Amino acid sequence: MKEISFTVPAGQICGLLGPNGAGKTTLFRLLMGILKPTSGKITIDGLDSFEDRVEVKRLIGFLPDEPIFYSYLSGRETLHLSAAMHGLNVKAAMARIAPDIARLRLADDLDNFAEDYSRGMKKKLGLLLALLHGPKLLVLDEPTNGLDVESTNLFYEIIDEQVRAGTTVLFSTHLMDHVARLCSHVVIINAGSVVASGLLEDLQHRYRGASLEDVFLKLTQHQARS
Repeated sequence: MKEISFTVPAGQICGLLGPNGAGKTTLFRLLMGILKPTSGKITIDGLDSFEDRVEVKRLIGFLPDEPIFYSYLSGRETLHLSAAMHGLNVKAAMARIAPDIARLRLADDLDNFAEDYSRGMKKKLGLLLALLHGPKLLVLDEPTNGLDVESTNLFYEIIDEQVRAGTTVLFSTHLMDHVARLCSHVVIINAGSVVASGLLEDLQHRYRGASLEDVFLKLTQHQARS
């Protein structure tokens, strides 16, 4: 990655866009403190994402594109383990997310092995895990892959509620219409560099009201040719 720099305003939804191989997954690994930047630093609420990665993980709820769970734990046990690892009262944490468990229609499957869930069910359990500790920042990697239309709408309802409660959201997706509908801010990366960032409406105004898809193609294809 090449001197990536952008800011996600608190309490806003920011869409992270880029072609396959642009560096989105690498950026998420840097945010989560899995990788260390070779230069510069990433800060979350004033904390260094690598040097302070234990404290940072308390602030972030992360949903990977392909959630992976222990083969010997049920969905409920997975939630209990995560709550305990965050130092939460397990009973209170489960009570807090019980409405979302019901809304996502996981209640009847919570005692089944999580590894046996469908891809969509794994995404739902992954979202519950990301929300469990009340994070300040939600980082979501292709959050609606594998979800049907109803579940996708439920996901976005829950995310919108989180934002209205003050949570900041950064999510990656290839679905431009979802970004246009949900996000106030956008970051577009290509070949490991930021090619545009800021308010979505400012970006579209810069390109004379072009659709987000058209703006994305102009920016990424232009850089690819240059």
